[in-house]
Amino acid sequence: MHAADKVVITTLVENYVDMLIPDTDTVKRPGLAYHFDLRNQKILAENGLAMLVDVYFGGKRYRILLDTGLTDTVILHNMSALGISPNEIDHVVLSHGHPDHYGGLLGLLKARDYPLTVTLHPDAFLIRHVKAGNGMVIPYYNQSLRRDEIEAAGARLVLARDPVPVCPAATTTGEIPFEVAFEPPGPAAGTASSLWCLRDGRFEEDATVDDMALIVNIKDKGLLVITGCAHAGVINTIHHARKITGEEKIYALLGGFHLGFPGIPADKCTMTIEELKGLNPTVVSPMHCSGFRTLAAVQQAMPEAFLLNTAGAQITL
Repeated sequence: MHAADKVVITTLVENYVDMLIPDTDTVKRPGLAYHFDLRNQKILAENGLAMLVDVYFGGKRYRILLDTGLTDTVILHNMSALGISPNEIDHVVLSHGHPDHYGGLLGLLKARDYPLTVTLHPDAFLIRHVKAGNGMVIPYYNQSLRRDEIEAAGARLVLARDPVPVCPAATTTGEIPFEVAFEPPGPAAGTASSLWCLRDGRFEEDATVDDMALIVNIKDKGLLVITGCAHAGVINTIHHARKITGEEKIYALLGGFHLGFPGIPADKCTMTIEELKGLNPTVVSPMHCSGFRTLAAVQQAMPEAFLLNTAGAQITL
């Protein structure tokens, strides 16, 4: 796997916006002056995730979009506000088949003039239900992800269980093995919502094996790992990234940590952070489904590495 000369990540969709965070050498944000200027489109937030990853290698820029947020309204608005054309995207990677990660895909495809490669796991199209802790059932919550519809809109699907290279210095993880003892898939049974899917005509618990991350190798730095929700667990994801790339150093970790759901034990967050401290990454940015408790704990335990991400942020590595 080649190494990128530089990576620039633009957070197109994230759960919130903050106009008051100052810029750093690494992170630039549309701040107070931007939002108070009537000439500018305001950056919007929603409960979803989308990250544009610009990988620079060999004098070329590869524009990879990891996930598309919950709605096309927000991702297309923020792209317009930041001067990013839908036609500029080279490749979409969907981390998994949940609406807060694929919701803007159809609108994005319709906004383009050309077809677009979309890599995802074949299980993303399974019929999925949620059984909530209070007894309520949310049936077929992913019905808006229709293969025929997105293909008709220009998606050229790459359905893969194994890692897929998306440019010379970046690859998907493919399926992530569950190996770390404290990272079982999903929230704790009986204490929070549980996920179910329909497979071969039978309902079964949904381990969300379609969950995958994006890996970029950065020259002289190590691996950048970007997760969608990390249903497989952040540490499992990192171990798998190191295994398939042969690179041991973890330079940066961004994305959902899947630790913010009710019923997830507090010690799971603690053990995750202890493992991360041992890996000694330069940048750690828990986002989206990580939960406030996790953000606060990472900031306290790893203050030099912690990066508070917001919609509209541009991160240069």
